[in-house]
Amino acid sequence: MVGYSFSAMAQKTNFDKIVQPIDVRAKDYRELLVQLAWLNNPDNENLANAVIIERERIGLEKQNWLNNLTGSFNVNEGNISQQSNSFFPRYNLNITMSVGTLLATPKKVKIAKEQVKMAENKVNQQKLKIRAEVLERYENYLSAIEILTIRTQAVEDMRTLQTLVVQKFEQGLSTVEEYTEALKAYNQAAEAKALAENNVKLTKLMVEEMIGLPLEEIMPVKKFDTTPNPKYTP
Repeated sequence: MVGYSFSAMAQKTNFDKIVQPIDVRAKDYRELLVQLAWLNNPDNENLANAVIIERERIGLEKQNWLNNLTGSFNVNEGNISQQSNSFFPRYNLNITMSVGTLLATPKKVKIAKEQVKMAENKVNQQKLKIRAEVLERYENYLSAIEILTIRTQAVEDMRTLQTLVVQKFEQGLSTVEEYTEALKAYNQAAEAKALAENNVKLTKLMVEEMIGLPLEEIMPVKKFDTTPNPKYTP
């Protein structure tokens, strides 16, 4: 019973939803990224052209039997009937056809149709791949932004802590070890922030590699705010 219910829910994927047609307005940034990644990938055009070629091949296979038709037409000199004194021309028309070719044509057409399906499957597989990859890269980019926000806040926290420790040290209320540890913690936080900034740039480039455009051209790219409470704002 469970297996029956599972089978009843199974359905074919609508690949126009995996990659929406270019003439359909994207409902959000993610769908727009998918559309652009599909549009600006040269391999996709090759796959689409392969489908067109295979469809044309069906027509060629349907007409291929005509290439094996041979005909001859002879016009001989006429005879004059001795009885009726009438003129009777003689015409010879011959048409020959390969039976083997005729019988093979339906099978060749069927094969051509299957090749069309195979070409279309390659296109659909590419749609799945493009969608998954560009969305994964975009999510990595968003995660990198969040991590940078956290790292930036950590730097501000360490800077505040370091300032307090320095003040206490100058007043003789903290030790050299405490001062050193505060400075070390701040440097580590600053280093982590620098790495996070670099990761934002790299993940942004990874998205742009797929869509073929700078993100600034299609959406407000989040920029870093250096105010006392740093955060990314559109």
